[in-house]
Amino acid sequence: MSNLKLTILKKWEFDNEFFFVCASILLPDGTVVILTSDHTDWHKYYALVLSTEGVKKISIEYTPMSNRDYPVLFRYKEGFGIIISAKEVRYYSDMHSSPEIIPIKNKSLLRYNIVPEKAQQRYFQNISDSQTIPVCFENEVYYGNARSFALLEFDDIAKTAKWKTFSCIDKKAFTYRDNRTTDTPKIDSLKISDKRIYAFIPGESSSSVNKWGMDYYALVQISAEGKVIEKIIESDNLHTDHKKHGVNGCFTDSEYVILTPLFKTDDWKGKQKVFSLTTREYCDITLPKGMAKHKLENITGELCLTSLFDSGLKEVSLCNYINI
Repeated sequence: MSNLKLTILKKWEFDNEFFFVCASILLPDGTVVILTSDHTDWHKYYALVLSTEGVKKISIEYTPMSNRDYPVLFRYKEGFGIIISAKEVRYYSDMHSSPEIIPIKNKSLLRYNIVPEKAQQRYFQNISDSQTIPVCFENEVYYGNARSFALLEFDDIAKTAKWKTFSCIDKKAFTYRDNRTTDTPKIDSLKISDKRIYAFIPGESSSSVNKWGMDYYALVQISAEGKVIEKIIESDNLHTDHKKHGVNGCFTDSEYVILTPLFKTDDWKGKQKVFSLTTREYCDITLPKGMAKHKLENITGELCLTSLFDSGLKEVSLCNYINI
């Protein structure tokens, strides 16, 4: 098994002002943008722009439509956007100007809503190399998970944004699905690359993962309608013994998917790995000395991003890496 060996380039320190990294992007010039929330008020969100100039804190002001109405961060060209309540995009073409406010159209040709009115967007990390942005949603049942997804068509030149589809992932493709319920698979993260849509599935059970572990996990390629085209990874049934198992997946701006085990008692001993969509192989991760507690958040080009959480966000580090 190969190994990603990280070397630190720059570190930003925080004093528990913020909670944790909800999502992140790495821009080509090494600028980092992080979506996070206030440490004491989890409903107050910020975009932190980290660069050689320091830290710029952008307060994301809006009136939530519900208790779990989260903003969504996405990378687009040389800038980034923030989706608010599935109704508008705030697009930052550079780090020094105010955002353009672009309303999102949500009507089909038959004049019905594509994204249901009560659907709640989730801030889970999304990656795209095109004008189509995949976004996680929860609809009808609201536990803070995501069991639906939508595709947003965004054009900064034409200043347009519109929802194109809203779907769930078809559970019939998964070996260890629970046919006793209608629960559809949960979604950790989404990616569009070369017109292919990928999703990481942390099982489908609605029971407490912390208490019982996951039922299964999978990495799949799907269609815009949620049909599973290819199962790239599919775990065994994780409820066959008395141990708790589970892995979360997060897509990056690279070929790699970051895999994070939920429990230190599993085969990976709680250590993250990455999986290459190109080679279909796993890689270990070697963090820099003194950064053993850091968590890998994103990768692009030869750069990667880590964070340290200790009762709040303590550090964010920009590293480069080599594959050995």
